[in-house]
Amino acid sequence: MNQMKQKLPGIAVIGACMMLPTTASAYNFSQVFGGDVDVSIGGYAKLSAMWTDTDSGTIAGGAGGAGRTFYLPSSIPTGGDDGDAVYDMTARESRINFKAKTKAGDHSLGVVMEMDFLTTGFGNEAVSNSYSPRLRHYLFTFDNWLFGQTWSTFMDTGALPDALDFLGAPEGTVFVRQPMIRYSLGNVQLALENPETFTDTGISDDNALPDLAANYSMKMGWGHLRVNGLLRQLKVEDGGSEETTTGWGLGVSGKIKLLETDDIRFAVNYGDGMGRYTSLGVVRDAVVDPSDGSLEAVESLAGFVAYRHIWNSKWRSNVILSLVEVDNPSSAPGSLNESANSLQVNLMYNPIKPVTLGVMYLHGTLEKESGDEGELDRLQFAAKYAF
Repeated sequence: MNQMKQKLPGIAVIGACMMLPTTASAYNFSQVFGGDVDVSIGGYAKLSAMWTDTDSGTIAGGAGGAGRTFYLPSSIPTGGDDGDAVYDMTARESRINFKAKTKAGDHSLGVVMEMDFLTTGFGNEAVSNSYSPRLRHYLFTFDNWLFGQTWSTFMDTGALPDALDFLGAPEGTVFVRQPMIRYSLGNVQLALENPETFTDTGISDDNALPDLAANYSMKMGWGHLRVNGLLRQLKVEDGGSEETTTGWGLGVSGKIKLLETDDIRFAVNYGDGMGRYTSLGVVRDAVVDPSDGSLEAVESLAGFVAYRHIWNSKWRSNVILSLVEVDNPSSAPGSLNESANSLQVNLMYNPIKPVTLGVMYLHGTLEKESGDEGELDRLQFAAKYAF
């Protein structure tokens, strides 16, 4: 009877708890539940202070917009008048996550959930700076199966740069979270993921088939290498007519250790209709031809390289180069993006292990099909406590 009482609280908690695998540290509550369920809580508190200058207008969305909260290449204004420098402070990247895992006979069960405050509706900065939490991850695992929302199987989180900004190399990175069913076996993962078609006319949810994503990873003493694949249906329905085409993507990513402490992280992604999976909205999946309504997939090449140097046990630096090139169809409007790139340099200091203080300089550019261009320069200071 006492044993049953010890198990019940853990079973109740497992449905509401989570933590990301990339979290630096977490408090473990396994003793609270008698060892039957291993529950932990983690996350980080982060403050960013940013000075941003654009040369061709102002970033859309105002002070609470995504482009003023983190670096978003598609938000760089182009073809406008001289921009003005702006200063922002935000704690919206701060996050909290929970994780629970247990054994049920010969089976393993786990639950993960995470929330932060980015890209949600914003309140009045003059008074309360209130922001709604948003769902990042919520999933459960059953042996080799995963059900729920998390990073796309096409995305290699192990190759992401060590950046001060929210995402260190947005132009060249695969960056998607979405619901999925995933199966893992050894070095191979295969998943059916939520579909969505992003065209020049907007976002369509008319897809009849899930996206298929897979990867194969190799881990060795020198680092890791991963091959990623994507196959998807692109579909748009408008006024009773229906147009479909096929999209695909291939990627190679990894992390290579240098000397005793340094490393190089990289990714190269190429595809036709890869679109929304890379570059945070810079690339469309397809373009609707205005002459006949047909759907033509957009070809793109995206990649990044990042070098991390460890000065000593407390100081480190990163140099990150990221870019995307888009080959839009001839029918594409001039407002679509043709290319984007950025260079970031940062310096980080850990006075104690869970605390990071850092500064970053970033220069980004965006070019449209019309030839309009824009540039952005940003200086950022950040302080983070990971728990």
